[in-house]
Amino acid sequence: MKFIYTLLIYVAIVHIGNAQSKKEITVVPSHAQVQLVDREGMQVLIELDRKFVEKTWLQKLKTFGKVETEKESYIIHGASIPEISSSCTLYSTVFTTKTGTVVFWAIDLGSQYVTQGHDHYEKAKKKLHTFAKEIYVADVNVQIAAAEDALNASSKSLDKLVKQGESLNSALDKNAKDKVDLQRKLEDNNKELKFLESEEVRIEGRMKEVKSTENTEEQQKLLKESISITNNVEKTKQQKVSLETKIKDNENQKIQLESDIKKNAENQVGAKDEVDKMAKAVDAVRAKLKIYE
Repeated sequence: MKFIYTLLIYVAIVHIGNAQSKKEITVVPSHAQVQLVDREGMQVLIELDRKFVEKTWLQKLKTFGKVETEKESYIIHGASIPEISSSCTLYSTVFTTKTGTVVFWAIDLGSQYVTQGHDHYEKAKKKLHTFAKEIYVADVNVQIAAAEDALNASSKSLDKLVKQGESLNSALDKNAKDKVDLQRKLEDNNKELKFLESEEVRIEGRMKEVKSTENTEEQQKLLKESISITNNVEKTKQQKVSLETKIKDNENQKIQLESDIKKNAENQVGAKDEVDKMAKAVDAVRAKLKIYE
């Protein structure tokens, strides 16, 4: 699911990039109502979210003076706009259309508005054009940051899987060594058990030999030895059962580890593919900056 989601992000970013690269930023003469008065000025269409555009535009307006807000309109009395006027009235509004967000401004110099044909029209037009360009770049930078975050997350997931794979392989190596050790112990146990069983037979034979004699001391000695050997035989048999159980558990663990290693390897392939795609997504979204250079 995560892989599919990443792929969709990649396709979406590339698609947006291709579409946006075909657009031009166009500032056109226009008029709009601000404070119930039709103002002449210019506007630019920005195909981005209104909230993002409006917030960024307000920050830009504040560089020209104190902004007064009234019913989705912005007014600056005594605005200082470099290259245009050190004291003018700036009227602006932001609204949404079917194709995007429109930023409008009108600059009132007192005696006239800066409209098409005015000496400062091209300068005002350039400033609005520059703002549109800057906000597109800012939006791309947001996309770059998001893509880089996704790439970092994908890389961390891959690193985690690689470490997990290393841990699983180490566990499999340990499992193999444990198996050798258990088998050696079981072999030693079998030898010990055979020895003890032969000792049982020997003691039993010896006890028959001294039974008819009056050597009670020897009989007591053999009896103690017989009890000790019997206890050791029982103990060794229990150890054998325990070792055989551990060997079975070891084999089951091996099967599980091999299954986990196979699954981890498959996950690593998917994670590497995801990292590659996210790296391409980062490159693709970074390339979008070139159209604004």
